[in-house]
Amino acid sequence: MSKLVKIGIRQLVEICCRRGDLGFEGGPSPSALEGLRTHQKIQQRYQQEAVAEYRIKHSFNISQYDVELGGRIDLVFDKEGPPRVEEIKTIYSFMNSFSDADEESHWAQVKCYAACYAIEQNIQSVCISLNYVNIFNHQEYRQTKTVELAELESFLQQVLEQYINWFGLIEQQQLQTKNSARDLQFPHQEFRQNQHYFASRVYRNIKRKGQLMVEAPTGSGKTISTLFPSIKAIGERLIDQIIYLSAKTSGQNQAVAAIEKMNQQGLKINYLVIRAKAKSCACTGDFNEINVDGKCIRTLGFFDRLAGARETLVKLRHLDTETVRSVADDFQLCPFELSLQMLPWVDIVIGDFNYVFDPLVQLTYFKTDNKRKLLLIDELHNLVDRARGMYSASISRQQIKQAAAVDNNPSIKRAINSLNRALDKHLLEQVEDETVFDETSQSFNRATMRFSEKLNMDLFNNKLITAETLELGKNIFRYQCINNLYAEHHKTINVKPLKKRQVKLLCLNAFDYLKEVYPLFKSVCGFSATLTPGSYFLQALGFDQSAQLLRLESCFPQKHLLVNTCSYIDTRYRQRESYIDKICKTIHCCYQARPGNYLVFFSSYYFMNLVHERFKNFFGEMPTLLQSRESDEQQRLDFINQFFEYDKTLGFAILGGIFAEGIDYRGQSLIGAIIVGVGLPQANTEQRLIENDFNNLGLNGFDHTYRFPGLIRVQQSAGRVIRSESDRGVVILIDRRFNQMGYRQHCPPHWQVQDRRGIETLESSLIEFWGHEDS
Repeated sequence: MSKLVKIGIRQLVEICCRRGDLGFEGGPSPSALEGLRTHQKIQQRYQQEAVAEYRIKHSFNISQYDVELGGRIDLVFDKEGPPRVEEIKTIYSFMNSFSDADEESHWAQVKCYAACYAIEQNIQSVCISLNYVNIFNHQEYRQTKTVELAELESFLQQVLEQYINWFGLIEQQQLQTKNSARDLQFPHQEFRQNQHYFASRVYRNIKRKGQLMVEAPTGSGKTISTLFPSIKAIGERLIDQIIYLSAKTSGQNQAVAAIEKMNQQGLKINYLVIRAKAKSCACTGDFNEINVDGKCIRTLGFFDRLAGARETLVKLRHLDTETVRSVADDFQLCPFELSLQMLPWVDIVIGDFNYVFDPLVQLTYFKTDNKRKLLLIDELHNLVDRARGMYSASISRQQIKQAAAVDNNPSIKRAINSLNRALDKHLLEQVEDETVFDETSQSFNRATMRFSEKLNMDLFNNKLITAETLELGKNIFRYQCINNLYAEHHKTINVKPLKKRQVKLLCLNAFDYLKEVYPLFKSVCGFSATLTPGSYFLQALGFDQSAQLLRLESCFPQKHLLVNTCSYIDTRYRQRESYIDKICKTIHCCYQARPGNYLVFFSSYYFMNLVHERFKNFFGEMPTLLQSRESDEQQRLDFINQFFEYDKTLGFAILGGIFAEGIDYRGQSLIGAIIVGVGLPQANTEQRLIENDFNNLGLNGFDHTYRFPGLIRVQQSAGRVIRSESDRGVVILIDRRFNQMGYRQHCPPHWQVQDRRGIETLESSLIEFWGHEDS
């Protein structure tokens, strides 16, 4: 008995018939909405002569498969002789809009439609047409051919055979994946405390197709506790694909490590890690990869070489960054774009938040593919601020000037200067240095459109565009996109002073946009060590009312962690500098009680540098490290390695920064976190607007804007200390506000917080704690 395979004609052509180059980066093409509106306009134009959205479905027997093809034809002119099948393609300009290879794939699509239509209607010939329509003026450019049924059937047969050869490989691998996932055992000897319950709740959430938010302490095994039941769900055919998001590379690496651990237990699964284009592509830093027309040579003929690379990667299964880059090198393809082409063919996709949530970066695949996808969101607490940024945009005078300084293209330079004049004119009209509006400026919006149109035309005409101008173009495109999404939770901030001059569209809360994304997935599970208070996160992240919140207790002995507050120090802005000496002596006291590796966290670089300088004056013999605002990736790595290679290091770092989240300081690599201040975000215009927005929602604006985000940073930083059952360490909270009910009630339940009212009592507490370990 033949197996049934269903596929849409558009997808079939995309897989088997696409040839030629990749489009230019960030290149202009009509949006889905623009395309839809133009299609409808043309279909209405011919409503008396043709049938719009003609549905077709036909089955073909290829090898041991019954392939069911389906789709909708844009227009069928059934009254003509012979009938005509038309595909509409929307464009910005007729000149240079498509390459010959693009046009070839468009003809392939209409041929497949025509073959099915001709077979259905039992006619021996059919007319086919491609209609390119300008979205601005709806002018049409039509090409027409008459084709015999025999030719169409032969063409479609070849395409289907090519697809079935590919599908057979994928089907074989998917069967191996499902069988091995069904038989998979937990990859560790035993579950930690609460870990089995955690995993079972994730699995049940998949079965109920729901939303789940899990707060589990750091070091409790969140990665394996979510991935293991999710992979079991693939084995039970509850889902087809897992999308695992993490805001940091370290979190993505932990996901890969967990999968590899399960692979060692016999799992056979395909996974793909998507890295940012800037980190994966040679052309972002190596100008040898750019040809004379300003295009990366790896994008030229990309689809001609794709099939071989795609097959190679599918057989390799484990597609980390280096593997994708190596195969991309072999086939001379763009590694980032190659990774995107692999999305439909892997079981697990690992990447950053923006590939799912950012309206400009969001991958079309997540909207168009019909797989039953599960969304796992690591470090969910980070999504609140990240989402605000994704739905905000700005255009600054500095960005414009950077592009103008290096672009020698006369027409582009005129367009850049015109944009700069429009920005100046718009902002110089206001009286205050900073002004807030509830809407955007229509005149400035028109100026951005004029610039975009000019840039798009030069790109179409293959004119060389500098990287700075392209970057400006991307910023303007984001501005235009956010302007289209602008709603009640947006404000416009105009900044007038010359050096800071900009227009910013600020998203105050992104929950309305996030809640539109979750339905793309069969089930959603977000997890973090810091999701308190739960009501704040459920609201801020747009989870629905049926979402479940699970809080798990720490699986580590409470006696292994000492948490002290220092109420004898006040770090509020106006008082903090008078307490620097006491802060330095408190840090020294902690270190002297048990020399080892400590991190001292601050809310700002300014205050951190002040304290560090004073500390070195007092205790110059003590080894310290200082996080720098300008540090590059290698310097950050050196900072971290210091804690793994040495056992007596005092690091000064930023609360909520790179060293405060996502790093697994196991054993003696970190025995204490000293946190100076409650971590409140700096008060400014943006924060005040966010606070007002929460107030308008009937919530406590101060808590949601300042207190809760600060506590999240504090808890994340403190969570670096205890990472395993054998770890012991201290968390010292330096600020009298930590004793206020508004802070204490939201501390983790496994923190047995004790207040110390002087250095002497703190010292006694530390000596007693470390003494128990030695006894």
